[in-house]
Amino acid sequence: MKNGSLKYNRQHGFILISVLISVTMLLTSAMGYAWFARTEAKRTEMRGFILKTRSVAEICCAATALKIAADKNGYDSRTEILYSPNFKTKMVVGDYNAEISIEPLDDKIPVRGLFLPDGVTLRGEYEEAWESIWDELKQPFAAALVLDFMDKDTKQKLGGSERENNINRVVSDLSELKLLPEINDEIIYGKKDSASALDRYLTVYGKEKVNINVARQQVIAILNRQIGMNNAASVVAARIISPIKSMDDLKKIPGFPASVVSKLTNIIGFESTYFCVSIKIADISKRERNYRIFLRREGSSCKIVRWEE
Repeated sequence: MKNGSLKYNRQHGFILISVLISVTMLLTSAMGYAWFARTEAKRTEMRGFILKTRSVAEICCAATALKIAADKNGYDSRTEILYSPNFKTKMVVGDYNAEISIEPLDDKIPVRGLFLPDGVTLRGEYEEAWESIWDELKQPFAAALVLDFMDKDTKQKLGGSERENNINRVVSDLSELKLLPEINDEIIYGKKDSASALDRYLTVYGKEKVNINVARQQVIAILNRQIGMNNAASVVAARIISPIKSMDDLKKIPGFPASVVSKLTNIIGFESTYFCVSIKIADISKRERNYRIFLRREGSSCKIVRWEE
């Protein structure tokens, strides 16, 4: 009887263990499936939120583009309410609230405007500025290298170099310049809190001219050595009081060298071709999503050239 009882107890124990293992596996599977289901539900919800906010951003962008295209006063300045840093347009689209701000660009020397129509010759009005930029970066040797990298032909400039990896077109993003072994992130973007960086002076968001109403002081100063930081500061101060609408307005700014004005006629403008539209969208639960859209104004319309989210 003892052997039979022991055998029975062992068999019974094995069955209990098997049941417990099975139950544990089922519970684990159930918990895993529940976790998976919750995760997928959250992902689906988030995807839905992203798609909806993207649609709202498209609506807001289209409405903003119409406002920019309708602005035909001949200048684009931060003193205008539409472009004021402290002004945000608010829109309600369904259950979503949007805040929109617009920044006129063409605030730096445009890479698209560096060359004459032949795509090879550096525009004479930018020659001095181009050399000054690379001197400022302490990379004077790179001035000719970068021009050879971007110009249309395959002929070597004095001090430059034609290489297999030269793209022979104007860059669409400054980061493309890193194809040159001499150019790195530090040169393009600078060190932390550094005032010397290529992207402080050059932009892909510009056509031919620098909008004097929004250009940084350093950019204005580097256009011509006769201007300098003091005269550039005078320009910045003057445009806060009243937008600069013509070369005559520029001449009236105290201290600004009149002899320079005629030299810069072809590279100084008062309007912007490119605009950066920043949109913050929030739903009723305060979830937010941010968008940054770059527009190019062409006649009576605006075209999206870059979308960031």
